[in-house]
Parts: sequence; C-alpha cells; structure tokens
Amino acid sequence: MSWRYLEVKEDEVFKCNAIHSTLLDGMNKGVSPNTVFLEECPSNVLSLGRNQCAEEECDLDACNRLGVKLERRETGGGAGFMVPGNTAWGVCVSRSDASKDMMENFKRFSEGVIMGLKKLGLNANFTPINDINIDDKKIGGMTAMSKSNAVLVYGSVIWDLDFETYKQIAKIPAQKLKKKGVPSAQKRITTLTAELGRKIPPAELRQYLLQGFEESLGLKLEKKPLNDEEKKIWEEKTKQFRDLKFIFRPGHCSVSNASYIHPAEKGIIRVATYLEGDSIRAIGITGDFMQVNDIDFTGLEKALSGVNAERGAIEETVNKYFSENGVQLIGATADDFIEAILGAVEEFKK
Repeated sequence: MSWRYLEVKEDEVFKCNAIHSTLLDGMNKGVSPNTVFLEECPSNVLSLGRNQCAEEECDLDACNRLGVKLERRETGGGAGFMVPGNTAWGVCVSRSDASKDMMENFKRFSEGVIMGLKKLGLNANFTPINDINIDDKKIGGMTAMSKSNAVLVYGSVIWDLDFETYKQIAKIPAQKLKKKGVPSAQKRITTLTAELGRKIPPAELRQYLLQGFEESLGLKLEKKPLNDEEKKIWEEKTKQFRDLKFIFRPGHCSVSNASYIHPAEKGIIRVATYLEGDSIRAIGITGDFMQVNDIDFTGLEKALSGVNAERGAIEETVNKYFSENGVQLIGATADDFIEAILGAVEEFKK
C-alpha cells in the first residue's frame, strides 16, 4: 500500500497555502490521492490563521520595515512566523482514512514527525492539544481542516527562528501568555538549530521526516507532483491566496466602543463591538481559536447585529448559529464565544 509524497518548494508562501486547499478540494472531486507533503519556506513570512485580523496580530509597519511578508492560511489557529528553510508538513486524506476525532488525527499524523525527530536523537513528543515538543519546549504546532470527504492536518517544525524580529512584529496578548503560564513566547519555544547545535539542511531534515512517516503509517510514500487536474485547481486557488483582500480581509469592527479578549482552553477569542443603548449594532469576532470545519463567522456577526446586549439573547443567538452550522472547534466551545461577547458588553458598561 502506498500514498503520495508531495515535495513543495515554491517561491511564494501563498502558493504553498493554495496547495493545501487544492488537496482538500481535489480529494472531494476524486482527483487527489492520500498525500503526505513536506514544504520548505522561501522567505520571512507571518502566516495568519483563518480567523485572525492582521492589525490585531502584528505590527504592520514593523513587518514592512523588516521585510516580513503576510500570508493567510485557510486553516484556523494562530499566526506562525517562518524563516527561509523552515519546514512545514501535512497529511491530507479521505475521511475514511482518518478518525472522526481530530485530536486522534493530530496524535496519529504527528507521529511521523516525532519519529523523524527521534532519529536525530531528540526527545520529541506529542503534547495535547496540538503541539510537538522537545522535552517540555514547543518545536511545532498543528492545525486542521475538515471539508466534506477530506481531512487535512497541517503542522510545522521550527527549524530556526529570528526571535528579535518576531518580538518586533508580534502582538501577543497578555491573556494568552498568562494562560500558557509563561512570561514570553520565547520561553516556551525551541528550534531544531538550538537543539542540534547546527543548521540541519532542510533536504536532510525531509529525509528523516519521510522515514518517520513511512514507519508510523506503515506504508510506502511515492514521490509524485500534482497531477493535471490538481494543477488546474491550484492555479485558481493561487488567485485567492495572493489577493490582498483575502490576506487583509476585515474581521473586526472598523468602529467599536468596546472590546474584550477571552482565553479559551485553546486559543483566544477577540471581540470588538459597537454598542448603542441595550443593543449590539455591530460586532467583529477574530482570534487564533482552532476551527476545524469550513465555516465563516461573518454569519454569526450578522446574526448578532441588532440583538439585545444581555446574556439570554446572546446565548440564544450564538447557540443557534453553532447548532445550525455544525461549528466544530478544538479547545473552544460556544460558551467561550458567549463569554467573550459578554466580556465586551461589561467593558462598555464600566
């Protein structure tokens, strides 16, 4: 039994992000096989999660000054800062070859990375909800998406990191650091370069990871490029992922008089709202929460517009939206969204 191995080396990260989306759509159209892919980052990039607002997550002027490109993934989770040579990995399979429990998919598909890192002599381990650690320090995270008959798990291995640049561009809320129990992001992150004492060539790292995936999955990975049908999908996807309207799409109120940051079990939920009297007139919901299915929260924002700013009405609206749209999250619930919105209401009343 064999799956495809796809090596991704593009000159722009948006082209890589478009490949992830292509594999999901290709699987649902019956043109993509089960695929393990490894990709090499071509430049300094801050990769935004699906629901993040660029202005909230980073200093745009600093990004421009330091030559850090902004891109956006289709998957949820937080922003990832990557330097040239950074290695990302992913597994895209038919739903029948994945678990219904996304946590199980995180654990199962990250095992290939963990085994590859162990071959380098590193004490790698899976740390719930979605991290890969070396001892007790994070060396990679994961995100996921489920679309109809396809499941994607996507992650990174922090090859090296320019912490000074990261500190200048990143806006990490105190609520998130407090939840993690660390004073700074640097305290909980490590890199392959630091652990190995050398800059392992990305091509060498890929060989270790490939061996790890073949052993953990118990199958042969055959190196093949995108097929002709996938290339057609990819060419259309690249238009979306390079579009500045997609990268900088609004996800918050342009005018707000109250805001709140709520830490869920996994990720944070940001709410910016304009309240008038007893009603929500406009609201924006963003953050690095881990969303699994292909649902946009603009529908929830619209549903909340005009709703009374009290618990009962907010609970009814949020729970109805989650139920009707089958919203799937990891490490967050509808209750977290309700508390985030109520937090903004309370801030307005102060």
